[in-house]
Amino acid sequence: MRAASSTVFSCVALASASTPSDAAWGALDDVAWFGDTLQGSAPLTLLPQDKGNQSPACLDGSPYGFYFVPSTTGSTKWTINIQGGGWCYDEDGCFSRSKTHLGSSTGWSPTAGCGCMNVLEDGSMDGNCNCIFMPYGDGASFSGFRPEAWPVPSNTSQKLYFRGIKNFDATIDFAFENGLDKATEFVLTGGSAGGLSTFLHADRVAERLAKDAPDCNHVRAAPEVGYFLDHDNFQHDEKNYTAEMKYIHNMQNLTSGADGGLLPVCEKAYPENKHYCFMSPHMEQFIQTPFFMFNSKYDSWQLANVLQTKWDTKEEQAAVIQYGEDFLQQFKPVQSESQNGAMITSCICHSCPWAQLELEGKTSFQHYADWYYGKTNGSAAIHIDPRLPNGGGSLDFEQCSAFPSVNIVSV
Repeated sequence: MRAASSTVFSCVALASASTPSDAAWGALDDVAWFGDTLQGSAPLTLLPQDKGNQSPACLDGSPYGFYFVPSTTGSTKWTINIQGGGWCYDEDGCFSRSKTHLGSSTGWSPTAGCGCMNVLEDGSMDGNCNCIFMPYGDGASFSGFRPEAWPVPSNTSQKLYFRGIKNFDATIDFAFENGLDKATEFVLTGGSAGGLSTFLHADRVAERLAKDAPDCNHVRAAPEVGYFLDHDNFQHDEKNYTAEMKYIHNMQNLTSGADGGLLPVCEKAYPENKHYCFMSPHMEQFIQTPFFMFNSKYDSWQLANVLQTKWDTKEEQAAVIQYGEDFLQQFKPVQSESQNGAMITSCICHSCPWAQLELEGKTSFQHYADWYYGKTNGSAAIHIDPRLPNGGGSLDFEQCSAFPSVNIVSV
């Protein structure tokens, strides 16, 4: 473990990837890293807490940190890869989370790898980029900020620290102190809640790069399974995902500007519903940075936590089919933006087998590469599997959750 400094660290060997175990991070279904393969291994860097109540911190107040794997070849390509892990929807949930590795750095792994998303033209990843893996410690996709400790209403002696955007900005500051100012290519990526972070913060990084990295002319974002719908649940009750995200927005004080992780132009568009700017289907239209998104229209986490159904009955199965239709409806704004690309699978997955999933004769990453190098754009860069769940039964990857091949009815 080391403290952050402005010195470029010596290169580390990229012989094998080292990732935190499930025990190290906490056993949550929505913990995700994204990338073709994880590259290298680096020690945990903990950021200093020398700015008082403006300092980066995890939910429990412990220092925020990350893992920086420098290129061994002097590459000027960069990736910042953001961990997923869901959200904490109220103070009690956040306090519970603060006792886990998704809310405290006290038990984080001493070393971890990082997955580059700087793709080569054949669809393989350049495994020798400068890569920062950002663990998740705030519960709101690196977006909230309250300067003072926040009491838990049920027990005011329990305190929480909402410093997500400070964690993000301090990590970016570190990157610039360690070579990002010389970058020629940059990708922001992340999976699940880290995918939402990618949508939320792509422009924030791009603006900094435009100012402080004059040679970085290729800035892209690659959010994976981060397109969470604004959608009712199967029971049509008040315990729905949108209401939960609205509570997070208020609890963690999500705003725009220097101390906020939301886009100002989005808040101006939704003055009465500013929590929309914390939801990718509403806010993505304001993103200026080109992005290529990877998502399932039948995302298994969303089916369980947004739709809140197990698809045991015919009625639930029909609701799953409808959810896929609703996903495509809320996806339409992405299709109308010519700078973006996408791979939308019908596999019922959240940790999806992107390297194996194919459409139109190419894998997800080959389509990503075509978009990345400008070989495709507009509608040619949008790839959607039109079939029913799991390709109507033809996708048998272990990551694709089983769905009845009979009794499937279109709605």
